[in-house]
Amino acid sequence: MTRALRRNTGVVTSTELERFGFSGREVEGFVQHGDLRRVHRGVYGDGRTQLSDQGRKVAALLAVGHGSWIAGHAAAADWGLEPGVPAVIEVGVRAEHTPRHRGLRVKRVTSEPHPSEIRRRRGLRVSSVPRLLIEIAAGGATEEQLEVLIEKAVRKRLFNAKRLAEALERHAGERGTGVLRALCADHLPDPARKSGLERSFDRFLRKHPEIPEPQRNIKLGPWEIDCYWPDYQLALELDGRDYHVMVEEMDRDRRKDTWLQLQGLRIMRVTDRRWKLHRDEVHQDLLAMLALGRPSSTPARALLG
Repeated sequence: MTRALRRNTGVVTSTELERFGFSGREVEGFVQHGDLRRVHRGVYGDGRTQLSDQGRKVAALLAVGHGSWIAGHAAAADWGLEPGVPAVIEVGVRAEHTPRHRGLRVKRVTSEPHPSEIRRRRGLRVSSVPRLLIEIAAGGATEEQLEVLIEKAVRKRLFNAKRLAEALERHAGERGTGVLRALCADHLPDPARKSGLERSFDRFLRKHPEIPEPQRNIKLGPWEIDCYWPDYQLALELDGRDYHVMVEEMDRDRRKDTWLQLQGLRIMRVTDRRWKLHRDEVHQDLLAMLALGRPSSTPARALLG
């Protein structure tokens, strides 16, 4: 029994225990004495130690059975896109009827997933990044939550827009795919909009027609500006983490700000962190900054080049 527990990260099935010669009554005795702990129906863990996250995932797959895979948020945690395995683990399986297990959320499908959508990680079958995004979107995640997951996948070099688009075609019409399809389009390589923060801000502007349309990635003298409202004498810089973390970049930003102010322009900066945590505040500040400006034929127009 100890050998089986070690082999399966502290987990053993009733079938294995029977193979070792233990009767059902003996197994119940092990549970009562604390040598084993029932994790799911027919699946037991070492009663003396806490199951690791890996052990919990092994237990979930053993409970649901052959052909199952770790899905949704648990898969996102396995890929490092979320901080930890959730209390209720989502498991996918192709089956005629949905297996029910306490502590698990079983997602039954009627056809075998495309081979590219199930990956093997540390010996376990896990949803690929495109598939887990579709699963999480189908579970009712907001656009902002999906954006966070995608941005993390991008930073970890796990995001492939082409594969996501292909997966979306296979899952066309399913819940959440419309939102994901829009996000996929926004995350296709675009040299004009370097960061996810810039693309997120563009989506925000489309939802807020009260904000005038800016000129994007415009050249003012020696500097490139993320968003520029010439009639309001306002420049806005979106300081995404990937582009503004080095000391030399910060120094460059200060020089740019000084130059813009000397030309009679106002400058507003929005960091990645502020955008994620205080978006409503940014919205109000931007409206206030625009209100300070006045439509005019400012000499700043001549700086375009």
